[in-house]
Amino acid sequence: MTPALREVRLGERPTVLAVLPHYGAPAETVLAVHSLIATGYPKLQLLVVDNSSNLAAHWFPEGVELLQPGENIGYCAAINRGIDRAAERGDDMLLMINNDTQCDPGSIERLAEAMVADPTVAGVGPLLTTEGGGTIWSAGSYLKFGPNEVRQHGLGRPVSEAPPFPAEVDFVPGALALYWTEDLVAVGGVEEDYFMYLEDADLGCRLRKRGRRMLYLPWVRVHHGGSLSSGGGVSPLRKFLNGVNTPRFLRRHGTPRLWLSFVLFDVLGLVPSVLRHLGNRRRLRAQVAKGYGIARGFFGYRASPKDVERYVDATEVGEAVGE
Repeated sequence: MTPALREVRLGERPTVLAVLPHYGAPAETVLAVHSLIATGYPKLQLLVVDNSSNLAAHWFPEGVELLQPGENIGYCAAINRGIDRAAERGDDMLLMINNDTQCDPGSIERLAEAMVADPTVAGVGPLLTTEGGGTIWSAGSYLKFGPNEVRQHGLGRPVSEAPPFPAEVDFVPGALALYWTEDLVAVGGVEEDYFMYLEDADLGCRLRKRGRRMLYLPWVRVHHGGSLSSGGGVSPLRKFLNGVNTPRFLRRHGTPRLWLSFVLFDVLGLVPSVLRHLGNRRRLRAQVAKGYGIARGFFGYRASPKDVERYVDATEVGEAVGE
């Protein structure tokens, strides 16, 4: 039993450090920070990691720490900066949150309560809805036989159809996830080779190999903008990064079933997908970027800020509509 669990059972709440990697539109990040504060969790500290170098400390309430590395170190490295800070400070839990995510009041409290209630659980995630709250973005994340090899349960369906009971999941999406800091430290943090995308699935696999569990909690709802940091759900950057990172993920955690899925849907299925989108320039560019990413990923290519510069204009990030 961890010290944090003993403290909570004596009436104390665990301390939480929220780490919010920023890239792109400052307004999105400022709104996300204010929504975190509005949750009302009394033992919450905030760390914003500015990968765009376009934020100012006075835009945030007092007590919010702004870290500016001076370059785009990537989403994964930004999260690891937060894990290191949480470990240094002795924070019991770490909250990962995207800058296009909006929390409801009380959401962190309910997530933390679920963590404390079950010592076998390393991380929990909410029911993620699209902006407006009427549609599901994720009601649990799983590995699957199909395109992209990951599934956000209920994606695009009405919130009324979300599973009403908690469920064990393969991983918690990085849009918003709460973990015990000690579990993150034990697995070495987030794998920075991913730069961005599929790092959450990789983290879930590594935690489950240690015998730890992750849960989807339907009674906590959080609104997610949907890949705004990469320009939206069908952006060339998102498709390129998924293409690069999928071979890396499969080499580390792939089963024969997942490898077969990758070959059938992502490799062989790329040609008909390109042909289907010949009339849509943006979607066509996204499919070509995915194919280029897959080709590079086979040879172990690691994404970098140069890829971000190639595929998306940082001044426009955050304005696109996600999936």
